[in-house]
Amino acid sequence: MVKVSVNRFVLRRVETTRKEVEANTQKLRDKTIKNLEEIFNAASKIARGETKHQRINRRMAEITLRQRRRWLLVAGCAAQTIKMVAINLDEKEIKAQLNELERLINQVMAKPETTNQKQPRPHTNKG
Repeated sequence: MVKVSVNRFVLRRVETTRKEVEANTQKLRDKTIKNLEEIFNAASKIARGETKHQRINRRMAEITLRQRRRWLLVAGCAAQTIKMVAINLDEKEIKAQLNELERLINQVMAKPETTNQKQPRPHTNKG
């Protein structure tokens, strides 16, 4: 019977696991960055005016200047998230950034306002 050092066995397992984690982490990082780049590219096209219409509530609507500005924020948030993922793959931070990105997209996709209406100002009590 061959004697195997338990320490060596455990160290090999640790080394093997570390390599697997690094490989899987890199695959996950690459996939996440690819998805975020697609979001960034789509948002950038809208912000630059290359995309003229978007579907809102099953209807095609023209994208307003205000919505283009919001899409610019979406593109910026996607770029920040790409940078963060490229540097560090922290699940909590990524989820927080993705939640912010989702919030911005939902804000853009809200019912578009007409260009002739002014935005109501908050009422302030002076006195």
